[in-house]
Amino acid sequence: MTTAVLDHAAVSRLLPDAGTLTARPLPQGRFNTCWQLTGAGRSYLLKLNDREGEAHLRQMAAAMSDAAASGVTVPQVLRVGTDPDLGPFMLQEWLDGRTFTEARQDDAIGTNLWPRLGHQIALLHSTQPASPLTATPASRARQLSDLVDALCRHRLIPTALAEATRRRGLPLAQQLRHQECVNTHQDIHPDNILIRPGGKIALLDFDHATPAEAASDFVKLDRWCLPSASDRQELLDAYWQQRGEPADPLFEQRLAFHRLVITLSYFLYWHGRDPTQLPGCITALQTELERT
Repeated sequence: MTTAVLDHAAVSRLLPDAGTLTARPLPQGRFNTCWQLTGAGRSYLLKLNDREGEAHLRQMAAAMSDAAASGVTVPQVLRVGTDPDLGPFMLQEWLDGRTFTEARQDDAIGTNLWPRLGHQIALLHSTQPASPLTATPASRARQLSDLVDALCRHRLIPTALAEATRRRGLPLAQQLRHQECVNTHQDIHPDNILIRPGGKIALLDFDHATPAEAASDFVKLDRWCLPSASDRQELLDAYWQQRGEPADPLFEQRLAFHRLVITLSYFLYWHGRDPTQLPGCITALQTELERT
């Protein structure tokens, strides 16, 4: 659903007690079109997604419900369904605040952000998925190999770069041994971190939530949010303290493996969306392979 005009009669069916509604379009996502709705003194977020459909939205709502049950601050989902005029939709409460992106632009990132964010991520990771899942050396190697094979089939990377990726990634996959997967967000980046009035942290947009190794949730955070080694350590200290566990001695190696996997996944994302970004993906992969 990508039209710039919202069917107000259809929206009124979703919120019959909200009175006269105003609607403000929000930046377009990959598959979602989002609107801020305001009426009767309350605001809501309406997410429309006719590409992935109602099943995907219900999966996202379930992930948000599980996160909330673990103590994570997330918007409350009010309704999920398919409207004859709007298509598949999810209606949730609107949380006031500023995204990390907005706060950083105003140089308003407080020192207490990092432990609070680490605390929220630890709460999210505190529960295992309904169907237990274990990451193994074999499953990681298969994940990496499948990605590299797909990129080679689409001729997105040269053979030499594919082989260099295998040489870097497969030993890491073997080194990491077995680890139980947890519920993860998979897209913790500046636009999905909300700093609420008073400094409380909320996590937004669970489109990619899935059971995975905990370290995978730190890749985008590490890349786009953490400004210094001391801030990073403060976040990780709070994370491990909340989880009640000693720091994982293989955390950095796990992070390196998932950083490589996510870098590879960008090729497939941009291949189907904007191929002009692929040279940048090549550069990013080369840079990743050069890291020690």
